[in-house]
Amino acid sequence: MKNKEESKVKQNKNISNTQKAALIVLSFLGAFMLWIYAIGYDSTLFERTFDGVEVVIEGESALAENKGYTLAREQEFSSITVVAKGKRSELNALNSSDFRAVIDVSQSQSAGTQTLNIVVYSPNGIEVVSQSSTTATVYVDEFTQRDEMLSVSVDTGDGYVMSEGISFVNSVANPLSVIVSGPASVLDSVEGAYVKFNLDGYEISDNIYGYGVIELRDKSGKVIDNPYVTVSESTAYVTVTVTKQKTLPVRVMFNGGMFDADDVTLEVSAESIMVSGSPNVLSGIDELVLSIDETAIDGNKEFEFNVGSMLPSGITNDSGISKIDVRVTMPKLAVRTYNIKSEKINVLNLPEGEQCKINNDLQIKIIGAREAIDEIDFEAITATVDFDRVTVEAGGSYSANASISLGGEYALVYILNEDHTVKFEITENE
Repeated sequence: MKNKEESKVKQNKNISNTQKAALIVLSFLGAFMLWIYAIGYDSTLFERTFDGVEVVIEGESALAENKGYTLAREQEFSSITVVAKGKRSELNALNSSDFRAVIDVSQSQSAGTQTLNIVVYSPNGIEVVSQSSTTATVYVDEFTQRDEMLSVSVDTGDGYVMSEGISFVNSVANPLSVIVSGPASVLDSVEGAYVKFNLDGYEISDNIYGYGVIELRDKSGKVIDNPYVTVSESTAYVTVTVTKQKTLPVRVMFNGGMFDADDVTLEVSAESIMVSGSPNVLSGIDELVLSIDETAIDGNKEFEFNVGSMLPSGITNDSGISKIDVRVTMPKLAVRTYNIKSEKINVLNLPEGEQCKINNDLQIKIIGAREAIDEIDFEAITATVDFDRVTVEAGGSYSANASISLGGEYALVYILNEDHTVKFEITENE
């Protein structure tokens, strides 16, 4: 019994080993057959058609640098169809964008219409069998440059606010000019270079500053948009200058410290003037002041003021009034003439070891209310000259303008502002 069971186990083990060996053989045969199939499948060269291969241009830089030519206008080419040969698996992994159809314009030999080859470049291991187009026509022109002055084209539009009294003066671009490069035939049609500056959103109360886009225009005003035309700058800094008009009232002011304008009678030939200029400068000017030293008047006197010379730089007189006349009539004042003797004239800062000899008396006019003049101590009146401010006369004598002192404070009394010249000589002390 025991021998029968051992014999049966041994027989089952032999059958299992045989089955395993058969499976191994079958697997090997299957892999071998698959390899044979694959070798046969991918070793055969197949052809495939690729539509829509884009045609591009190369060699523009070499064309300009080596031959002085450039393309005249944007070239438009239809895409081409390419038939390629290669292994099926490699072809199936490709699409049209893997092929490059190139026109090398650096091969052009002259200006004008040129017919150039279209060369198709394919991935490694792929052969180009055919292509729907083998040549293309391009337009070549002489490469040239020229300097164009920039004009500012201000687009006012409706989106800005103009303050009262403000108006435009001019517009200036920085840089003032640009270099335009490209085909001669296109540049011949350029009427000018412009900076387009838009005022939308501005509240205009003073000069405006900002960047604008540079564009080329032909004689009809149409923008020239050519990819083979270049401009040295794409933008420019724009200054839009504005001006403002303003009415300035005329006011007479006394600066001698004795009277106000209300204390005298004034006749002024203009009550106001119209001016224009920078809003910033005008903001600090509210009136035209005519300054008069009343101590130079002993009764009635007329003054003439040049308007242009009194206005700040950059402010223009728009009124048509070139001068303003002022007649001043003083109130009834007493005038007293007094002679200062030479011995009452002092010289300050006389050099050490020197002595002075005064050669003339001084006559002065004292003006003021009669009651005030009657109170003056005329014996206390003196004159003083400063040797540091002398003028050397011919022959070695000296002269200087004297300052006068009444010897005290007297309200509404002044000395007429006239020439008080003292002449004197300097000698050494004996």
